[in-house]
Order: sequence, then C-alpha cells, then structure tokens
Amino acid sequence: MKINALNPVLYITSLLLIIIPTIIVLASDTKFSSTFSYIVINSAIALIIIGMSLTALQKRREGETISYHVGGAIGLSIVLVIRLFEISL
Repeated sequence: MKINALNPVLYITSLLLIIIPTIIVLASDTKFSSTFSYIVINSAIALIIIGMSLTALQKRREGETISYHVGGAIGLSIVLVIRLFEISL
C-alpha cells in the first residue's frame, strides 16, 4: 500500500476512534471507563503522529518543505509523552 493511500486511512481511523465512542455516550447515556477513554485518545494521537511522519517522509522525497509536518509530529509526541506519564505542569 502506498503512503498516499495509507495517510487517509490513518486519519479517518483516528477520527472514528474519537467520534464513535462519543456518539455512543451521547445516544445511549452509557459511560466508558477512564482507562478505555485514555487508551482511545492516546491511540488516536499515535495514529495522527504516524500519519504526519509518513507525510513528512513523502514530502522530503519530493523535495518539499516538511517543517509543518515535523513540527506537528513533535508537538503531538510531547502531548502523548505527557499523557502517558501523567506529568502535570
């Protein structure tokens, strides 16, 4: 599978990981555990980081600027590390 075809899959999966549980909670008035929410949000962030990194690699091969994608991936990586280790600032 080409990188061009993989990026939308990663981004859509990430979006669905957030939207589907939200719709379930709003529609059925059930609650998910904090562990489930934590795992879903961290997984969504990780998929976005992977997508941005793959886009940066593709742009680098094409000779285009990659600062936006690298900056976004670094920023989200910092957020993920803070969430994983529960560092309170």
